[in-house]
Amino acid sequence: MRMVSLFKKTMIESFRDWKIMVMTLTFAPFFVFLMYFYYADATTTYRIVVLNHDEGAAGQELVSRLSDVRSSGETQILRVRQAYDLESAQEHIRDRSADLVVEIPTNFSGALLDFAQGRESVPVAVRTYGDQANGKYLMAAAFCDYLTYEYAAAMTGQTGPVRLEPVSIGSVQSPDEFDLYVPALLALALMMLMFTAAGSVIKEKDNGTLVRLRLSHMTTFEWLSAISVAQVVIGVAAVGLTFLTAAVLGYRSSGSLPAVAVVCLVSSMSIVAISMVVAASLRTIFDLVTIGSFPFFILMFFSGGMFPLPDLRLLTIGSRTINVNDILPTTHSISALDRILNAGGSLGDVAFEIGAIVALTVLFFTIGTWAFTRRHMRAA
Repeated sequence: MRMVSLFKKTMIESFRDWKIMVMTLTFAPFFVFLMYFYYADATTTYRIVVLNHDEGAAGQELVSRLSDVRSSGETQILRVRQAYDLESAQEHIRDRSADLVVEIPTNFSGALLDFAQGRESVPVAVRTYGDQANGKYLMAAAFCDYLTYEYAAAMTGQTGPVRLEPVSIGSVQSPDEFDLYVPALLALALMMLMFTAAGSVIKEKDNGTLVRLRLSHMTTFEWLSAISVAQVVIGVAAVGLTFLTAAVLGYRSSGSLPAVAVVCLVSSMSIVAISMVVAASLRTIFDLVTIGSFPFFILMFFSGGMFPLPDLRLLTIGSRTINVNDILPTTHSISALDRILNAGGSLGDVAFEIGAIVALTVLFFTIGTWAFTRRHMRAA
């Protein structure tokens, strides 16, 4: 009964401090809107400059092939324009107004015709120019190289010794860039719990009410458990609102929503556990909004949701590599949510991630409870 009373007290105080509650619930949905308007219709476009020296028709046909490459949403992938001298074409590479220059030689049509008719011919060279410091250069070159080989094979009737057969594994749909960010945005909604959970703990110490709670013979475990349950309720509400916002904007999950709910439930507990460690290190709400922002940004940027991170190997367990950022439970949360939402996975497919989240939750909760008891409860 004492834990139920503590739970009610925590929930009431959370709703009284409505500004923090509103921020926690709406922070991630706001970013959903932001990512939607930024990425919803965005398809990566590669800018190609073509120097067509060909004396026949094949060069212009290849240029047309390059211009006709489109995404599943009928968006042009290669934006092609022509130049007439190599110096001006290379200048586009230097000033980053183009990602690749393709130079078609004068004997392009003739060489293809010779191969098609079985006459001996020296292979013709289609030269490309690009800046390796430009992140789009390699993808643009890959597109152009593949299309050039494909066109040459079609024109000559001769195929190489290797046939490429790409097979898609996982998702039955092709997610756009907005879809790829949704799992990280759901995790972001959970990360916001760090402020409400740690704030609920620190306020009791900051306001002096922790002394009265200790006089009621309340144990540290009871108090922190009641706060944890209250914060999990808030976290589930925040994730639900974030997912609903994404769904309204057109996002469709490929996986099971109950599986998503399980991952979010254990992930919210892990954030609360981290919050206990943070609360044990701070004394006032001012400390939370200043010093406490540092662990929040560690979770936000080093969990792999905002941008890809290099693999920094920590250890290897069997065939699985454990990287440094795997000590953050949100790393496994984002991985599990992405596998379920965008790749159509089930709970069985994310069993390792869920196990890792639970293990890290127990570890952080144990450290947080011990540290808070040692620093605050004995002095209360």
